[in-house]
Amino acid sequence: MESKESKFYRLPKASSGLLSFLMLVFVAVLLVLSILLVRTKLLQNADNMGMALAKSYAMEEEMSLSSLRQTTLLAASYVDEITASGGSDQEIQEFLQGYFIKLAEILGESIVDPYAVVDGRLIEANPWEGDQDYDYGSTDWYQGALAAHQEVYSSDVYRDVITGQQVMTISVELEQPGDVLALDVYLERARLHRFTESKPENFSYYLCDRDGSLLYAMTPWDEGKADLQQYAAFLISGIRDGSVVGYDASFKDLNGVQRGIYYYQMDTGWTVILTIPLNSILFGDQNLTVYIIAGIAFLMFLMLSVLTIRDIFQSHRMRRADDTIHILGDSFYAIYRVNFQQESYETVKMYEDSEGVLPPRGDYSCLLNHIREHVKASTYQEFEKSFSLEEIRRRVQQGVADYGGDYQRRFGDAYRWVNIRTLYNKAVAADEVILCFRDVDVERRQQMQHMILLQDALDAARKSTRAKSNFFNRMSHDMRTPLNAILGYCGLAQKCQQEDDPAKLRDYIRKIDFAGSQLLTLINDILELSRLEAGKADLQQSEFDLQRMLENNAEIFRDQAQADGKTFTLSLDLKNPRVVGDCKKIAQVLNNLLTNAVKYTNPGDQIQLEVRQFDYQQHSKYQFVVEDTGIGMTPNFLEHLFDPYSRETAFALQPTVGTGLGMPIVKSLVQQMSGEIAVESVLGEGSRFTVTLPLKAVQTAAPETPAPAAPVEEPAFDWAGRRVLLAEDNELNMEIGTEVLSMCGAEVVPAVNGEEAVRTFSASAPYSIDAILMDMQMPVMDGCTAARAIRALNRPDAEWVPIIAVTANAFAEDINKTTQAGMDDHVAKPIDFVLLGRVLQKVIQERAAAGHPADPAKKEE
Repeated sequence: MESKESKFYRLPKASSGLLSFLMLVFVAVLLVLSILLVRTKLLQNADNMGMALAKSYAMEEEMSLSSLRQTTLLAASYVDEITASGGSDQEIQEFLQGYFIKLAEILGESIVDPYAVVDGRLIEANPWEGDQDYDYGSTDWYQGALAAHQEVYSSDVYRDVITGQQVMTISVELEQPGDVLALDVYLERARLHRFTESKPENFSYYLCDRDGSLLYAMTPWDEGKADLQQYAAFLISGIRDGSVVGYDASFKDLNGVQRGIYYYQMDTGWTVILTIPLNSILFGDQNLTVYIIAGIAFLMFLMLSVLTIRDIFQSHRMRRADDTIHILGDSFYAIYRVNFQQESYETVKMYEDSEGVLPPRGDYSCLLNHIREHVKASTYQEFEKSFSLEEIRRRVQQGVADYGGDYQRRFGDAYRWVNIRTLYNKAVAADEVILCFRDVDVERRQQMQHMILLQDALDAARKSTRAKSNFFNRMSHDMRTPLNAILGYCGLAQKCQQEDDPAKLRDYIRKIDFAGSQLLTLINDILELSRLEAGKADLQQSEFDLQRMLENNAEIFRDQAQADGKTFTLSLDLKNPRVVGDCKKIAQVLNNLLTNAVKYTNPGDQIQLEVRQFDYQQHSKYQFVVEDTGIGMTPNFLEHLFDPYSRETAFALQPTVGTGLGMPIVKSLVQQMSGEIAVESVLGEGSRFTVTLPLKAVQTAAPETPAPAAPVEEPAFDWAGRRVLLAEDNELNMEIGTEVLSMCGAEVVPAVNGEEAVRTFSASAPYSIDAILMDMQMPVMDGCTAARAIRALNRPDAEWVPIIAVTANAFAEDINKTTQAGMDDHVAKPIDFVLLGRVLQKVIQERAAAGHPADPAKKEE
């Protein structure tokens, strides 16, 4: 509640005797005889007051804009949180719509309009017609936000093409490059300038931008916008050329009334202008008599000089004290002095709805009855109990200097939170307390909103904690199952070795290998979800043959389904089989869906993969449908299918092992590729998953390739005679690698860290090392640093020697690091030595095609 809506009452002061009376007489005579001097002084004071008031209004405007900037920053942080958590466009739009409603409740209707640019898409709280064709990239607010680098940017004022009103856009760059949150501010809305509603009577208020265009006006006339613009242009011109500047300068308004002009230029270049009728400042137009009796004022001046000299030393302190009181008083909309001994009150400041109803002074019971009319009955009972004269006297006796609290008071038709205080100072007024009321509605509602946000965050954290706890309980069981199998079969294998039963030993080793593969799949799923939640999975866009990829993947699942007694079919309807996209992630999505389809179907069930192409603007949409006639899902579980830490218990002919992370991974990958996923399922009848991805179709026809010849099975890689440098810091891994390679006929040269690997290679004869197997994470020197050091050596085989990364770091960014370090390929742990042989064979063949030695015989030559 602004102080302008309240009225101060000056309290009477005690008489200072005959001298004070004579002084008042002398001052009255002097005022009558020196009107001319007083007129000048009034004009000067009015100029100071007007300039200060204009500055005050300008500060109010700047505070409003500053508040909107803070509002924009707060909204940007929430949008960044939604984006960082993988939220969809709909979630962002729902947040903006909710935020718009809250801002409308606080600021007023149709004052602001939030929207955002996220990942190249325009998301609006209030969508408008033609928004999809809106070229936001060339706008001042968008380019300015990017240039400000996450600092708030305020655009110049422009005319909105839809509403035709003058708008300023506040924007800020989000954390994702190219993303921007914007807030349109409609400057012509009166609620945005509501502090002007309490301006003095007959005042005129104008707000102009740096070019002199009228942004907002509040005048006593019903003139059109064009007339007011012309009038404002006249005022701006007069300010710039100095014709209306000066304490005694004036001009005639549209009604011929003489007015003074006061202004203040804001930091934004905008100008606040106030005009006040001179009649409101001076006594009137009849000032001719002052010239007749002005000479008499000189005689009175000599008499008053003696008294004035005494007062001049006290005036500064009194003026500062008075200013301080008024500044403090502006924080309260009502102030009363209560004499608890005489049971009376006296008004210092009164709110406008009390004028004419509550006397400036009277019995304290009258004040309480007036307060009763503006608060709820239940609230007043507690109010009367806490602020009765008996309670005030009791607190004074106890020495309580400050007492109060918050309650809701009715202002017009609405209730607002106010704070009431009783202030007591025995040294100043032993029998009185100050009863003051302050509007704290904004602060209280902000506190309540903050508490709601904290409670929501706490509830979300508790829900996430419970979900993670349930997940880890299931995961512990799923990981212990293959782990127990590995340990158990290891014990049985040792026993069979003692009993010399090779058949059982081979069977146990096969089961150990199967359980290890299950455990590796569980670990990979957990790591993949962790990477997706951390936002570290980047898209690798490249051109590839979608049809060939689908046919190759289908063969794998067709064989698996046939082995389980199930039917698998593939149906393709592709006009452009070559597309640009992330082949690996698309394959991962389909593999997860097909794996679940095979896993959760029984013998005799059918599994179908259907892929269709639809044209959509400059991109084509490719729809992937995985449908099965398996066990299906319950409606309750469908609501939590994509939750990262939930999994439904399913009963089938064969037990299944998994983390329940496959579907959350699928949804995260689909959203990352700007796609959509839908699921339909009926318990006992089967499930249907539909994935739609926007992919750029390659329109140019790909050159026809000759039909491939009958596949020739490549021979296994021959390790015999090969000398391999194995860099591995783990003793167990070193022992396994050494044993397996030695069994294959290779000679192993060990190195326990990267520095030793570089030193060993440097000391060896040129071309004596056939290959280097390099771990990435090692003490002293890591694998990537060691690879760079080897490639930089001044010897003929530094560029030739094949370096293969053999590491547990199996993600895309790890492969990129090894490639940049000069390594030739990447094989993930646990090591598949057949795959490792194929990788080495490929690298050696490439070396041979380039003219480098590829085998020991050529090296000897």
